[in-house]
Amino acid sequence: MSKTTRPKSTFLAFDQKIRHQLRPYYEEIDTNYSLAFKKVLNSFQQNQVSGYQLQPGFGYGLGDCGTQVTEAVFSSLFQAEKALVRPQITSGSHALFLILNSLLQKDDILLSVTGAPYETLKSCIGIQDHFPGTLLEKGVHYKEINLLHSPTLTEEDSRLIESARVCWIQKSRGYSARKTISSLDIEKIIQTIRFHNKQSVVAVDNCYGEFTETKEPIECGADVCAGSFMKNPGAGIARTGAYIVGKEEYIDRISSYLIAPGLGYEFMPNLGFTYEILLGLFHSPLTVRESLKGNLYLSAFFEEMGFTTSPHWSEKHYDIVLAIECKTKEYMDLFSQGVQKCSPIDSHVKAEPFSQNGYKHPIIMAGGTFVPGSSIEFSADGFYHPPYYLYFQPGLYAEQSRTYAEFLWNQLP
Repeated sequence: MSKTTRPKSTFLAFDQKIRHQLRPYYEEIDTNYSLAFKKVLNSFQQNQVSGYQLQPGFGYGLGDCGTQVTEAVFSSLFQAEKALVRPQITSGSHALFLILNSLLQKDDILLSVTGAPYETLKSCIGIQDHFPGTLLEKGVHYKEINLLHSPTLTEEDSRLIESARVCWIQKSRGYSARKTISSLDIEKIIQTIRFHNKQSVVAVDNCYGEFTETKEPIECGADVCAGSFMKNPGAGIARTGAYIVGKEEYIDRISSYLIAPGLGYEFMPNLGFTYEILLGLFHSPLTVRESLKGNLYLSAFFEEMGFTTSPHWSEKHYDIVLAIECKTKEYMDLFSQGVQKCSPIDSHVKAEPFSQNGYKHPIIMAGGTFVPGSSIEFSADGFYHPPYYLYFQPGLYAEQSRTYAEFLWNQLP
């Protein structure tokens, strides 16, 4: 792969062209941002968030006013009956497994209705790797169908929905080739499930999807949904934690599994994280706006360079993830190292592929982030394996995507 240095003015001319091309799409993102901001602000005001509630809480956490007001805010925002919002839920995968482990018993059927789930959840279920404590070890039965590409259900699909205790929907694409699904898609899928089984619990993995649209999963009819503060709702401010929202009967049960039966809403201090969780939530509509604009910019840039992206810049973006088909290992290396070089932290470090529990191939993770592992900050990751797809999260500022594009402009042949 040869290096060709283009005159700086050439990139500036390209930059002007692409920003003009994207202007109407940016305006649509701005409109969505305005609506999301008002929803977030209203949820704070409705619950009368006060300064004293932002103080740290320790010990057992009995009557922790920070935790209480945070969960009230999330309930209002997501239009849910109840919320579980704790820094002790350390990741999206942790939150998702809490949902499944608490709502599924021996001989219950877990049915993924949007195809295969994300890699780490496969390990939690037990269909990939063999760690202790999986759902399969517990006696849960796992099945999957794909309602995204099956307008007409087969008899087998109908039978599985009718017998499922939990129907699982994953909004984002994960490491798969399928596209992220919209709130409208989620609503249609839930209507199909309800037609065949009104008793099944519908749970949604909402990671990477918050505030990209005007409706969230609970508003679409879901019983439970969850996401991580390392992604959209943390806005690069919250350093840990996750949320679970939904119907009271299910959230109560999940809280018992998080702590102990009967203690889920009694114990667990905020440890000083209330301030940054609420501040992150307040900033998150703006952060998502910047990330979506960065997404569109990178999609248009890579198209100009001859690479395929998904979604295309002219399509609706229903989460903050942009998939790039790198074509070769050499391009994957270049794109990964570029992310590292254009980051504020560890810009001098080289990203290397490594093996991690829960992933079937070595993965490469690039990004110098203030919060280690944060995927709302400028970052990229993917399997270091053909077909060499790299999944971008364009970060807190759209400007960083432009800086990255200029770096690659001077590296690509």
